[in-house]
Amino acid sequence: MILRIFFFVLTAAFTKFSAVEQVSDERVTVFESGLDGYHTFRIPAIIKSTNGTLLAFAEGRKARRDDFGDIDIVLKRSADDGKTWSELHVVQDDSLWQVGNPCPVVDRKSGRIFLLFCGSHDSEDDLIAGKGSREIYLSFSDDDGQTWSHRRNITAMTKKVNWRWYATGPCSGLQIHQGKYKDRLVVPANHSEHNAGEQWQYRAHSLYSDDRGLTWKIGESSEAGGNETQIAEVAPDLLMQDVRMQQHGQGVRAVRFSRDGGATWSPLQHDPDRPCPICQGSLISLNSPNAGKVNTLIASNPAGGGRKGMTLRLSEDGGKSWYKKQVLHAGPSAYSGLVKLNDDTVGCLFEMGIEHAYERIVFQWCAIVLLRN
Repeated sequence: MILRIFFFVLTAAFTKFSAVEQVSDERVTVFESGLDGYHTFRIPAIIKSTNGTLLAFAEGRKARRDDFGDIDIVLKRSADDGKTWSELHVVQDDSLWQVGNPCPVVDRKSGRIFLLFCGSHDSEDDLIAGKGSREIYLSFSDDDGQTWSHRRNITAMTKKVNWRWYATGPCSGLQIHQGKYKDRLVVPANHSEHNAGEQWQYRAHSLYSDDRGLTWKIGESSEAGGNETQIAEVAPDLLMQDVRMQQHGQGVRAVRFSRDGGATWSPLQHDPDRPCPICQGSLISLNSPNAGKVNTLIASNPAGGGRKGMTLRLSEDGGKSWYKKQVLHAGPSAYSGLVKLNDDTVGCLFEMGIEHAYERIVFQWCAIVLLRN
């Protein structure tokens, strides 16, 4: 049997729905560094609304490429599955300070789009040293991302007192489709943990809400070393968290699993089939699990030795093996976000360039046939 998947990759600057710079038959630019008043665009995240609109988020870094400084969260929308994109819209701005790590999630019943993100006036190094604070926020849109509510500070619900650095996502959260925890919102996050008398460590965790984003609970932390993640629904009552190993890594991705909707998780295990540098990656389910069926999973990350070689992989056994792959861009590439467009079509929003990986966030479409066993 043949699984036909159209992979969309993001590449050329969009200004209006009707005006798109097309750089080839396959690529257009969504965010291009140096345009729209920003030095660099980084940290892509993408979701599809219940109305079928694609929302592409990124950090707009005003003056320099660094992770700290004057950073906004920006958005572009597409009503035609990524062929054209709207003008840039600033979703979150904290004057000269940083807001970032966008992590959107959609509530299927109401159509509400939640955006979790973080903000601080301090660098990651300063925060880890105990200087300053990192806050977690929530905003939402009820009109397909055209307007957004005032941000709400949810730090007290989502951060423990011995955590200093904190990041939501980056990429997207999910709403569970079936099983005991159907309709629960689950969001990936990570932090640095500081315990008296111990060396601090990065750890991944999860957040979840059973009341449509009103209140949030903290899921179990990973073992030391876990960092940026994304979570996918593998089967009824089975979630998989795909993990960047910031510390204690072995040059590959790591995974862990939850059978209670993201509250507790299995131990971290390295995945030797998916090489990856110290970098974020993305993971989504291609279809909704039912009657015990294991979901088809798509994963993306740079796998070319260092931050290059953006690669997509397919698994049909719940992530136990990844038997097909497709290199989207052999050159410099880094962070990515995947989105399901229909039952056999996905899109990939990722950072890429020719000289370095942060020249643009591109959307490229091409038909790729993956053969099943």
